Amino acid sequence: MKYSILTLFSVFISFSVFAQTYNPKVSKDSLSVLTNRVEVLKSSIKVLELKIKESEEEGDVEKLRLKLLEANGNAKASSEKNSGNISNSGSIVDSKAVEKLSKKAKSDDEDAKKALDRYNKQIAKVEDIRTQIQGEERKLNYKKPLIIYIYK
Repeated sequence: MKYSILTLFSVFISFSVFAQTYNPKVSKDSLSVLTNRVEVLKSSIKVLELKIKESEEEGDVEKLRLKLLEANGNAKASSEKNSGNISNSGSIVDSKAVEKLSKKAKSDDEDAKKALDRYNKQIAKVEDIRTQIQGEERKLNYKKPLIIYIYK
């Protein structure tokens, strides 16, 4: 009986010792690798967000290109109409009609210039975003961890 009580007591003590020890499953090196991976994932997310923003801005560029083509067409048509009206009228000139056509041509020309400015600004935005993407991708290439994470 004494032997069984001693055995039981020693087993109990050994279990309590094992229960109190902590064996980490992640080493310190693995923790730094995991931290680096999280940083790489954050950078990847940032690159993807910039690419999404770039595609949205490119859609706006296409819309502005169509508006620019329309404004240029309007300006060309009104200037041709103005020059055609003046050349066809000969010596008899209706000053009010000529003035109205010239104002329309001037207005269309200004609209075309504004459309061109908006188009160029939008292209500059897209190019800026592309530059940011290239910079982030370069940073991302430097951050890739070379150590493989091993879970014990």
